[in-house]
Amino acid sequence: MRYSQDIIEEVRSGNDIVDLIGGYVSLRNRGGNFFGLCPFHNEKSPSFSVSSDKQMYYCFGCGAGGNVISFIMQIENYDFIDSLKFLADRINYILPQPQQNEAAKQQLRKREVLREIHKVAARFYYDTLQEDKSEAKSARKYLDDRQIQLRKAFALGLSPSNWDSLTKNLQKHGFSLSDMVESGLVRNNAAGGYYDRFRGRLMFPILDVDKHVVAFGGRIMGDGEPKYLNSPETPLFDKSRQLYGIHAARKARHKELIIVEGYMDVLSLHQAGFSQAVGVLGTALTTHHTRLIKRINSDTVILLFDRDRAGVQALLRAIPILLEAGIKVKCLQVSEDTKDPDEYLQKYGAAHFRVLLDSAKNHAAFRIELLTKEFDLKNTEQRIIFTQEAAKVLSSIDNAIEADAYIRDTAVLTGIAPQAIRAEMDKHRGARFSQEAAPRELPSLRQSLRGRQNDRGLLEARKGMLSVLFAYPSVNQQLKEFLSPDEIGGGIPAKLLELAYLGEEKNVADIISQFESLEEQQQTAELLKDQPNFENTAAMEKAVNEMWRTIKKSYFIERMSEETDLNVINTLGSALRNLEKQYISLNNGVK
Repeated sequence: MRYSQDIIEEVRSGNDIVDLIGGYVSLRNRGGNFFGLCPFHNEKSPSFSVSSDKQMYYCFGCGAGGNVISFIMQIENYDFIDSLKFLADRINYILPQPQQNEAAKQQLRKREVLREIHKVAARFYYDTLQEDKSEAKSARKYLDDRQIQLRKAFALGLSPSNWDSLTKNLQKHGFSLSDMVESGLVRNNAAGGYYDRFRGRLMFPILDVDKHVVAFGGRIMGDGEPKYLNSPETPLFDKSRQLYGIHAARKARHKELIIVEGYMDVLSLHQAGFSQAVGVLGTALTTHHTRLIKRINSDTVILLFDRDRAGVQALLRAIPILLEAGIKVKCLQVSEDTKDPDEYLQKYGAAHFRVLLDSAKNHAAFRIELLTKEFDLKNTEQRIIFTQEAAKVLSSIDNAIEADAYIRDTAVLTGIAPQAIRAEMDKHRGARFSQEAAPRELPSLRQSLRGRQNDRGLLEARKGMLSVLFAYPSVNQQLKEFLSPDEIGGGIPAKLLELAYLGEEKNVADIISQFESLEEQQQTAELLKDQPNFENTAAMEKAVNEMWRTIKKSYFIERMSEETDLNVINTLGSALRNLEKQYISLNNGVK
């Protein structure tokens, strides 16, 4: 973490969760807690609970939960640090500046200057577009003809056609010529002169995910080449790390993004109500883009590239990059009589596009459909090659049910048995055995143990044990010798157990703040949302022993399912049987 835990807790505790969430959700007091309609999923009856005592929220409908930091991360699509800064600003808390060396300070100052240059330039281009001049009128007419009314929302502008309008404007604001050149908006020539990079172009400010202008794209308004021109790479701008429209898509909070290729495609889609559209900036999709997609909490992408060969190839290259990042992928193409989404919307309108969007295919189905156009399936040899290629595509599907459906479709299409297609898929997956083959080592034991680690009873035992440990710190040291972090299941439960064994008194909101990712915070909220309530120590002791046995049994069973050494398996089996003979006695329980 960039800030100490003490600072994080000061900021968190200074923001009352009921007051904060009440600014986003209408809450009503009911039985000591506050309830409202969940802002993270659609519902008609309130299942969103906010606890003033615990300073946490939890939705019984979708499972969203956490503290004030978690809420801002989720509702505003901020990361941990940005959420902390947001909450600090809310209570006028001055966060300390992180330690930096002189080089880092100079780099930060340079970025701030370049950011200010882009901000001033965006205002200059925007104002130019509003002027009562023929050049500005022509640009506005171009947008009106395309029914684009998003000039303010996307800060659209116009660069004058004369050589140095922006240069002179930036000089008036006190910027140095060297900083202007480094911004990429001004160029210099061999004769020592300076001139604007963008002239006579409709301007598209490129905003990062935090709404800072980092670059521009420009479309020529008259004759000339290139038709589109982008800012060069600068300390602010790397086209492989930015997506046009990401700031607006973030605000829309869609789980499913539409990725297109052009500025006008993005604008037309947003104008038609599809605010989940973003555009690549003349480059292939990269792993940096996938991080950006995940940062705004989107988990599915619809790739909608141009129908030409270059567009199809770009789409195919993007699929494995997205899948590797754990993002679900669908593919879509506009009708053959249109070349891109902008033209499709101009011709058919938003209602037809929504129908088209609903027809987006799973990436595997799309790729197989493309393959059918390359092979003559009436020819045996080509049908075999097609099936081999299709099996390669299908091997990328992790969901067994989904894969089975496409295997059956491919079998019907080719007349080749599903078992043969599965075998070919296994080659590409590098699997040692076919999916139909039974494990050769210890089959009866493995089959009897498999799938028993995530049953409801085990999850409840983990939750109950952790709740007891945090609610009654006095019993932590007594339980420490009986249950290790590895035994409770690893991951978040293990980290929470380690925290509990420190013996420090913390409320749930403090504990949630120990984790920076929203996923970890929500898991923590789920595990600790319930307050244990026992009549006396005997009742707690009985419950603790039952939960402890459930957790330990699961641990031993998991170890046995992974082992190949029969001696180790027998030892684990003996320990499993001895659990019933052991009993944990608590001296300092309920008070």
